[in-house]
Amino acid sequence: MADLIHAINRTLSAIFGVLLLPFHALNPFWALAFISLVAGILMVWVFGKVSDQESIDRTKTRIQGNLLGVWLYQHNVGVVLRLQKHIFGDILRYLKLSLVPLLVLIIPILLIMTQLNLYFGTRPLHAGEQAVIKLHLTQPPEQKGKFEIHQPDGVEVETPAVRIPSLNEVVWRVRATKPGRYNLSIDAGGEVVTKELVVADRWDAVSTMRTQNWLDELLYSSEPPIEAGKHTRSVEVFYRPLEIPVWTWYADWLTLFLVLSIVFGFAFKGVLGVQV
Repeated sequence: MADLIHAINRTLSAIFGVLLLPFHALNPFWALAFISLVAGILMVWVFGKVSDQESIDRTKTRIQGNLLGVWLYQHNVGVVLRLQKHIFGDILRYLKLSLVPLLVLIIPILLIMTQLNLYFGTRPLHAGEQAVIKLHLTQPPEQKGKFEIHQPDGVEVETPAVRIPSLNEVVWRVRATKPGRYNLSIDAGGEVVTKELVVADRWDAVSTMRTQNWLDELLYSSEPPIEAGKHTRSVEVFYRPLEIPVWTWYADWLTLFLVLSIVFGFAFKGVLGVQV
């Protein structure tokens, strides 16, 4: 399962890499806005294809007509109550008509958000910065076991392995010395596991975790899953979060994506002729 998920996400990563390539020299806000525009239009188009547009249009028209009736007959309690009953029924009908299309949209939305988290969730280390690397095992690390990182040129391992038996973990602190994409080789008690470390002076795709669990692979999909049967569950690098400047303040990528994709979707629903 993990291999299948990785294959799907690897294809998506290649697509997103091409889409975002022209934006790498710009504020990451513009890259996120572009993906939100594409996603918003795509989601509205898919909604129109998988939903009963005629029934949605009739239901919305009835709701609007009954709301107008409530305003016109606001002094007639009996009429207002009957109209409110019809409005409530139509709202439930509208929710029912929208449920299946929304369930269909969950899958592409999750796949898009996985890719966005790869680019906008965290940022690469800058030269001179430190990071903690955590090895999570299936069992407590042996005190006499060998745990070390074979440091490449460009990365310095500043501490020996710190074993935490109660958590089945081993941690190190490393420092980046120059930009590059480094493939760290970690000796994990007799078995070798690799993990990518990214050092750059601008935003880029960053894989925070390499994992064996297929559910985690949904979120951390940039690197191949750790082979089944190994004692290493995951290797994680603690990068700093990416701050996306929006005028005079900083925004979280998830909030920006949700807001912008909804705004763009509603802006283009008339052009696409879709009732939402």
